[in-house]
Amino acid sequence: MIEILYVAWNRLEFTGLSWELMIRNTNWDLVSKLTVYDDGSTDGTLEFLRDHLDECPVERELRISDLRSPVAVMNHFLATERDELFAKVDNDILLPPHWLSNLARVMRDNPEVELLGCESGQTQPPPRRSPRGGIKYGFEPSSHIGGIGLMRTSAFTTRPALAVRGRFGFTEWQNRYLPVRGWVTPDLLVPQLDRVPVEPWASLSQSYVDAGWQRDWPTMLRPWADIYWDWAIDGTEEE
Repeated sequence: MIEILYVAWNRLEFTGLSWELMIRNTNWDLVSKLTVYDDGSTDGTLEFLRDHLDECPVERELRISDLRSPVAVMNHFLATERDELFAKVDNDILLPPHWLSNLARVMRDNPEVELLGCESGQTQPPPRRSPRGGIKYGFEPSSHIGGIGLMRTSAFTTRPALAVRGRFGFTEWQNRYLPVRGWVTPDLLVPQLDRVPVEPWASLSQSYVDAGWQRDWPTMLRPWADIYWDWAIDGTEEE
């Protein structure tokens, strides 16, 4: 079974869409528990999570922290994590149908992989139309992954804890201790709302940067990049 770690810190509007799609599109039969961290929100995000937590159909827990660091949150979570696999999701991530079963299948087929990243735009874009029989996902090694994806608990319990440097530290930990890591390929349609260049998300993202709640990331402006978010923004999800 898999535990899901969902991390939020402010960005209420991002949280609303991210949460809705996670609840709708997760293969809950694979999940033992959803653990939600609100890491010091002040804009209504905590209240939103309290109001909507019972939408999750499996065991769930809301933990209120003031660590102000996703890396510190991961350390706190790992101190109590017992499942072999856990998926980490931030509150700006949009999850498509079957995201978890696709990642779990790649981990099953590649037992050496310890960290499997899934943010969009890391390998090759998927076809606009799924081939007959569906897309066959695989693994592409990389020097690092971001903080989103499916991970083996043993990758962390057999190595020293993540070094916390404010909101950083995960990449440095990977470079030092060299877990087997990489990206799912082709890309899953897993966009980060802080990189989507369409409204109202672009303006919201800028307001969050101005408030100090997120970094100022470049947007995804490649000619074909709209395939990553159209399904979520337009409400036309693909199987």
